[in-house]
Amino acid sequence: MSSLKAISVKEAGELKGTIEIQGSKNTVLPVMAATLLTSGISVIYNCPMIEDVQVMCRLLECLHVKTSLAEHTLTIDTREASYEPLPYSLTKRLRSSVLLLGSMLARWHKAELGMPGGCAIGLRPIDIHLEGLVKMNVDVNLHKEILSCETYYLQGCEYHLRFPSVGATENLLMAAVGAKGRTILRGAAKEPEIIELCNYLVSMGALIEGIGTDVLIIKGTKELVSSDYHNVYDRIVAGTYLLMAAAVPSDIKMTGIEDIHYLKNIIQTASKLGVNVIKFDRYLSIQSLGKVAAGDFETGIYPEFPTDLQPVLMTVLAKAVQDSSVTETVFENRFAIVKELEKLNARIQVKEQKALIKGNIKLQGHTVKATDLRQGAALVVAGLISKGYTTITDISYIERGYEDIVRDLHCLGVDIAYV
Repeated sequence: MSSLKAISVKEAGELKGTIEIQGSKNTVLPVMAATLLTSGISVIYNCPMIEDVQVMCRLLECLHVKTSLAEHTLTIDTREASYEPLPYSLTKRLRSSVLLLGSMLARWHKAELGMPGGCAIGLRPIDIHLEGLVKMNVDVNLHKEILSCETYYLQGCEYHLRFPSVGATENLLMAAVGAKGRTILRGAAKEPEIIELCNYLVSMGALIEGIGTDVLIIKGTKELVSSDYHNVYDRIVAGTYLLMAAAVPSDIKMTGIEDIHYLKNIIQTASKLGVNVIKFDRYLSIQSLGKVAAGDFETGIYPEFPTDLQPVLMTVLAKAVQDSSVTETVFENRFAIVKELEKLNARIQVKEQKALIKGNIKLQGHTVKATDLRQGAALVVAGLISKGYTTITDISYIERGYEDIVRDLHCLGVDIAYV
């Protein structure tokens, strides 16, 4: 599939069928980094077969870790792991490469890696990561694209995150597990991915209090053991298809979702848009008439509506009869989709961090370009509500987080193909 550069999608009259939701990207990547904290074999089940996982595997292999991914089962063998600097050529391809910082420091007391990459959705600095590590007795040096960190030993500390960064919380959690004494993280992120990482670390023998709150207390220990993990469903992928259903008449069964707790904030927004969601034992029933209700929406830190789904929400609101607005409070550059939606005849005006979406506009198929992961998926959704055919180029962004969006939509009767 790597040689295929675009997706072609035709306007959909209805969505009907069953779709299985893949394992979570944002959960599996920190769990993969956490396996470095032990010397043993760990198995991760329900692992998504996506580009970001493959890049993280290559980064672990740079540290002489053996990885094997087949049929959504990832095996990681850290028994022969040894320290090596991580090359910028790989770290620049993956934002979550920075998550190896905490576990490398805990294991080897040093880490050198190229600065992380990922999607261009704002500054996304790692200063909160580094400030916390400095408080834990780490010397930090940044020269051009290379970050070097070293410590004689990690020392537990009390640190207040001035912003509840998910990545910084994850990094400091992993470092704190290998630190001497107790670490208290205040203002920590509370996303489901943090809860899952904490639970995984506890299964390895870590001592963590306050899981699910914004104050995490970690007692350092070196008595960790390798542990297996069953990955949860990807709430952002599920949310993409939940919001999509608002814009097209839908009768969908969504499987692979054990518990809707992590989806509550997204389901609430989808319901406001006109989607009816019912939880059954083995699936979610998703139904709508395809008539999008206009409204004023705002992204926020969990449990508020996730910024990752803001491009999809804005796309769906282009189908509403009346005008709507979306206010972005997390990333300063997450309105990049506006330029591409305007190629499809959308009328959107951006004022600072607020987008005003004109209603009652018929979108027209065109060629558009994916510039980040979620914006790319949103453009596929836009193709479902645009007259004729829409072609989305640069789909490598989409492949970073969606296992096979074409396969998923095929299951719902969509005329869609790689080209």
